[in-house]
Amino acid sequence: MTEPLKLWSVTTLIRLGLGTSDALVNWAVRTTAEAAIDKQNTLKAMLADGDRDGAIKWLADQRWAKSGAALARGSDLHRAAEARALGEDVTVDVQNIPLLEQYDRFLADFRPEFLMAEAPVYNVQAGYAGTLDAIAVIDGQRVVMDMKTTDKGKDSPKMRPPYPETALQLTAYRHATQVGLLSEQRYAGGKRYYLYDESKSHELMPEVDGAICLVVSPDDYLVVPVRTDEQVFRYFRHVIECARWQVAESRNVFAPPLRIPEPQKEVLFDANTAD
Repeated sequence: MTEPLKLWSVTTLIRLGLGTSDALVNWAVRTTAEAAIDKQNTLKAMLADGDRDGAIKWLADQRWAKSGAALARGSDLHRAAEARALGEDVTVDVQNIPLLEQYDRFLADFRPEFLMAEAPVYNVQAGYAGTLDAIAVIDGQRVVMDMKTTDKGKDSPKMRPPYPETALQLTAYRHATQVGLLSEQRYAGGKRYYLYDESKSHELMPEVDGAICLVVSPDDYLVVPVRTDEQVFRYFRHVIECARWQVAESRNVFAPPLRIPEPQKEVLFDANTAD
């Protein structure tokens, strides 16, 4: 019996291959600085108790609290969108009701016909897997779709999704070759991968005409066409190689340090060779 293949997820490969963008670094720095200003009493109380290390850790963790809230928000709406596509009852947390209302506006305005939702996809030859949000027919075009949520409304001065990495993500999904029935996700060291078992049932990835990113905020939504052509796919394959460097090859480039050579001793007389 053949062992299942271990395929890194698309999003993990992109994160490892591209590294942390300037925008994300700046966001993390700003989030930490905002917490230091807005929650001075919390910090002062911890410092007054002599817990300097605890105060530093609490402040450093503030960016994860904010990104965790964003992840929960996105997961909540994704579950609702999948339920809508399957014709099931939909519920979301109270704070996410405005997002669901905007998503329902998208459904009413564009009337997408969903062909697939939350489907695991694989490209064994290229060495990756992932879970696409949906394949749908919109305005007569069959597209692979990814949804991003944001708390920034249409009047926000800050940048909103989609970001360039979305093109790599959707391109990887579009160029997948197989669709699975069950998603075999696993995690190791904070990295996500999929198990591909060739003995299990898979279908061919359907051809699509393009890709869109649906951006949903509390007060509007955007439907943004995204390039997913062969050139972008070549860039994604380069990202895979950069990720492979980070995960594996970068660990095998150094040999043990050289030892200081011992000085050569000059032999003036060798009794064994003397006549």
